[in-house]
Amino acid sequence: MKKYRIKRICKWVHFPGEHLFCPTFSVQVFIIFGVWLTIKTFTDPEDTDFARREAEELLDKLNEK
Repeated sequence: MKKYRIKRICKWVHFPGEHLFCPTFSVQVFIIFGVWLTIKTFTDPEDTDFARREAEELLDKLNEK
């Protein structure tokens, strides 16, 4: 059985003259010896809860298999 997780990554978005913090959520699968491979990343600078929910939905689908 494969192991999956959601990893929160701090990502800085650069615009001319300003920097915005945008949390990104990555769904990852465990490969071997502590190596995690990112399957998909979700980010939404305006609604971070939406990005988290999308990542959780994908995680649930992967765990059902």
